[in-house]
Amino acid sequence: MKRIILLFSILLALTSCENEDLPNSDVQYSLIAKGDSFPNDESLAPIHLIIKDQKAWDKLIAEMNVSTNLSKDFKEINIDFSKYQVIAVIDKTQNTEGHSIDIVEITENRNTIIVKVERLKSGNSTLKLSRPYDIIKTDKTDKKVIFEQ
Repeated sequence: MKRIILLFSILLALTSCENEDLPNSDVQYSLIAKGDSFPNDESLAPIHLIIKDQKAWDKLIAEMNVSTNLSKDFKEINIDFSKYQVIAVIDKTQNTEGHSIDIVEITENRNTIIVKVERLKSGNSTLKLSRPYDIIKTDKTDKKVIFEQ
């Protein structure tokens, strides 16, 4: 009986490993759009979006096309939301040009997608408002998405 309890305890301990203990694997994604001219709204904080349906995608495109037709330069505009989701990161408004916000890596474990975001370009001295963005497409998932900066 003691062996059965010991065996059951070991099995329980092995099967209840925490999410963070499992190795991360890379998630494949493709670029939709990247730039620094997202319409400025003097936003103080970056925006992270997970778009899983056409309505939300249409809303983002409409917002991007307010002052300039930014979507004309998208690598892809027709997304099959039964298979894919869109992840967009939009930085706060910057006072100078040359800034970027970059999705540099996406990994996943059993329950979570981790999107690593960096600012690879820190701007220049040209005084012109800019608002960097990076928009990608990846396979649709129900896993929680976490952004790391």
